[in-house]
Amino acid sequence: MKPALMTLAGALTAAGALWLAWPQARDAPAPVPASASAAPGGPAAGRSWLDAWPPAEQATPAGNAPLAAAHSLAQTRLHGDPQAPPIAQESATRESAALARPTAAELADPQAYQAFEARQNAQVLAAYIKAVDDELPRLRDDIARGRAMGIAADKVARAEEKARGLDSMRAQLIKDHPALGR
Repeated sequence: MKPALMTLAGALTAAGALWLAWPQARDAPAPVPASASAAPGGPAAGRSWLDAWPPAEQATPAGNAPLAAAHSLAQTRLHGDPQAPPIAQESATRESAALARPTAAELADPQAYQAFEARQNAQVLAAYIKAVDDELPRLRDDIARGRAMGIAADKVARAEEKARGLDSMRAQLIKDHPALGR
């Protein structure tokens, strides 16, 4: 066969497959009334054909994996993923330097604002010291476990250097700000 005939045969085969796969009128979702889509903000405003597909009365065939996957995707899009973990909400009463805001009086007075900034910085440094106190023992345990498991010496040395750096930074902060030490 000549290349042109092969291309024509391939195009006709693809067109025939698309024609057979194209949904027929009985499989198509019900049309949206013009009044619903014409009203701005109406129930059909901004909605796509996927919202109505597949129809509820059409059962997903077990042997048709693409249709089952598409149905699952459509259901997840409409109703959410039932296997997803819940989203944790932040507590409104969280004591955090990031959530503190200066008062109007602090904003109006430069000395009061400097005091506000000093408190904010002290809170950040105290949080760093607390995080190092909490995590340094875990890091040292991980280093010991890695050494026992035969992790490469250069990787163990790098982790030990990080632990020494954290400890050194903590000691320097306590030296520079004695009020932060316990």
